[in-house]
Amino acid sequence: MSEARNYAIGYFLPVAVFLVVSLGLIKGYGLLPQLLPLDQRKDLLLGTTVLGLISWLGGICLLATNRYILRMKEGYGRLNPANFLMPIQRKHYRQLREEIAQLEEHCRVYGSKGEEIPSRLLNSLGTLMQQETIQFPDEEAWLLPTAFGNTIRAFEVYPRVMYGLDAIPGWLRILAVIPKDYRELVDNAKAQVDFWLNLWFLSILMIFEYVCIALYTRELKLLLWPPGTLVFTLIASYGARSSAAMWGEWVKAIFDVFLSDLRTKLGFPPPATKEQEQKLWGAFSQAIIYRRPSVMATAWTAVPSEHKKENLSSEL
Repeated sequence: MSEARNYAIGYFLPVAVFLVVSLGLIKGYGLLPQLLPLDQRKDLLLGTTVLGLISWLGGICLLATNRYILRMKEGYGRLNPANFLMPIQRKHYRQLREEIAQLEEHCRVYGSKGEEIPSRLLNSLGTLMQQETIQFPDEEAWLLPTAFGNTIRAFEVYPRVMYGLDAIPGWLRILAVIPKDYRELVDNAKAQVDFWLNLWFLSILMIFEYVCIALYTRELKLLLWPPGTLVFTLIASYGARSSAAMWGEWVKAIFDVFLSDLRTKLGFPPPATKEQEQKLWGAFSQAIIYRRPSVMATAWTAVPSEHKKENLSSEL
């Protein structure tokens, strides 16, 4: 039931909106009778059925291409037009880091003097640090050309920074220990991302559709259509980024709550310190990424001797 709901929200509904708006555009150019020669009184049910069927098929196409649309929006690919935005993202990241560094220096000055740090200064620093955590990865080398892509990267690097586990292979394995009801909550958050992402993609197609119809008819009608569609594209882009940030909070919570369950499932004994845990998951990440079981031997150096003995005794 939840999967059907998420499909309807993330894929079927955006296609239905796109089709309805396209029909309005075609009607505005006077091409509707040529493309859909239906009697509105007699064939209303048929037209509605056809619209629903096309929306369903279009939703399946979007579902099949979801990964490619997502990566295009993130800014992957040499030929991606979003690459020209990289200097802007790099500038924003550096400015934010510089502002944080300045505020941290002010806090150190107050601390060195033994004075109380003003709450206004602490609030400003906390706001900027939270903004960095949500909008950017931990290092400039991980930046992507788009704000949406960096929002995704911000929570992709989270398990590596916090626990030493690479997010991509780690995610596929931690799914095995997540309760079904919790996973449905995460899928619901992802459906919101898909909804805005697909609206963004279809809005771009709508602009191309307008250009093609204008060239075909050799007329310029509905002059407010292109700027209106562009504004909606920007709104959908902002919606995709905002919903991606919320989706990221769910993903980060999964690693915080269920990573210990994954460790137990894999048969790893609990490390005694944070450094040992990061070493353990770092070695595990390298082993599964590069298919090198010998790397796992280094993970055992992060485990206290008493835990190793307990684990071996339980196996015997």
